[in-house]
Amino acid sequence: MTGPGQDSVHDLAAAYALGALSAEEVQRFEAFLATSPAAQREVAELRDVAALLALGQSEATPSADLRDRVLARIGESKVTPLSAAQRPSRGRVPPLYWGALAASVLLSLGLTLSLGKTRTELTGLKGALAAAGAALAETRESLASRESTLDKLFAPSVRLYQLTASGDPEPGIQLFWDEKRNTAIIHGYQIKPVPSGKEYQLWFIKDGKPVPSVTFTPESTGHVRVEEIQVPRDGALSAAAVTVEPAGGSPQPTSPILMVGELKKS
Repeated sequence: MTGPGQDSVHDLAAAYALGALSAEEVQRFEAFLATSPAAQREVAELRDVAALLALGQSEATPSADLRDRVLARIGESKVTPLSAAQRPSRGRVPPLYWGALAASVLLSLGLTLSLGKTRTELTGLKGALAAAGAALAETRESLASRESTLDKLFAPSVRLYQLTASGDPEPGIQLFWDEKRNTAIIHGYQIKPVPSGKEYQLWFIKDGKPVPSVTFTPESTGHVRVEEIQVPRDGALSAAAVTVEPAGGSPQPTSPILMVGELKKS
């Protein structure tokens, strides 16, 4: 039989297992614990339940005041009436019940924080995969374009001509003339930038007169590539040349020739 006040001391078992007692309460409870095998069993059971808290702490550590709030909720919950089947015979709710409740609250908090972190990481991963997919699609498109260009350049009917500045191999333009399709591709290198509002313009010299063709501006690397350029039909083509013209091109050259190359149809 328990002595006076022992029930109230026994009720501290859950808080003791959770480490929530003051130093004075710990001393008082341990003195009682040494004399009560029933309390010793309950404390052992409660400590097993408290071990579940580690699951909730693997991804996130609860705040310092969480224990106090959980214990306060436990105290509030003790006044809730129990059904006849649930009510203990001694009128005291088993400490194991409240220990399990505390463990489940902390475990739920840890899992919630862990799931939130996982969702954030998953969102970031989806974004990275989308960016990688877009980059891969762009690379495939670029490779397909280059392969198509190479197929055109190595066609049996294509001849290569060089357009260069007078006495200077760079900058320069390679002109690939497909005599069967009567189209051309130009590839420029070391091409200098042009002022704002200006563009380079390609000219075909036919019957001794310039025929306007495409306009273009170089990339930051100095490279230029223009495909599907229509080559003039009829008449005798003798050369191709490049000048700098107003944006959109001119019907007649308005500046000196920068690069020129002789054309001879086979």
